[in-house]
Amino acid sequence: MEQWPTLEEQIEQAGIYYPRKYDITYRVGYILQSIGALGFAILYALESRLQTIPLIIFESGIALSSVFLLVWKAEIKRFILRMTFVGIALQISSIFINSINGFYAEKMFLLGLGFALVGGAGLVGKEAYCFRFNEGWLLLMIYPLAVIPNLFGFASYSYNLIVSAVIAVLQISFLRRKLSQPLLKKCEGNVCGLPETKQR
Repeated sequence: MEQWPTLEEQIEQAGIYYPRKYDITYRVGYILQSIGALGFAILYALESRLQTIPLIIFESGIALSSVFLLVWKAEIKRFILRMTFVGIALQISSIFINSINGFYAEKMFLLGLGFALVGGAGLVGKEAYCFRFNEGWLLLMIYPLAVIPNLFGFASYSYNLIVSAVIAVLQISFLRRKLSQPLLKKCEGNVCGLPETKQR
């Protein structure tokens, strides 16, 4: 049977600079996402006005993991980065729109959140595909449910509370599995294939 190279060997063969500290930073992004998701669920349940703080932490985690994501196809990373930062930019812009038109500011904020969650979905989807994390597939499916009903005004407080709690539980379970992995672990069953070797 052909012996596949380790991920570190694949990275070296491809001429990519991706030391272990990058993988650590990538995982820190997931820690921030879990802290943010749990904090938001708790503060939402308490109907606190501080809900924005854990949301910022959550999206900062998505941004950090997006920057330090390792994938062989550059277009995948570019897509995730664009969705994430377009989403963050829209949410920041909604702050300035709020004084002019609160209704459109809210819709812009939710749209921005949706874009950021597309980026987050790309991250957990990649982990689900590479390492068979069921939590990743579930988060991929539930993220749209956190935004779309709110965007069209269908969501209730109870609905949002349940969705935010489910996301928090899945994020923590996902994080536990991710942190239990050794650094620079290659994909299960080598489903990701091999990178193109850098031309010398």
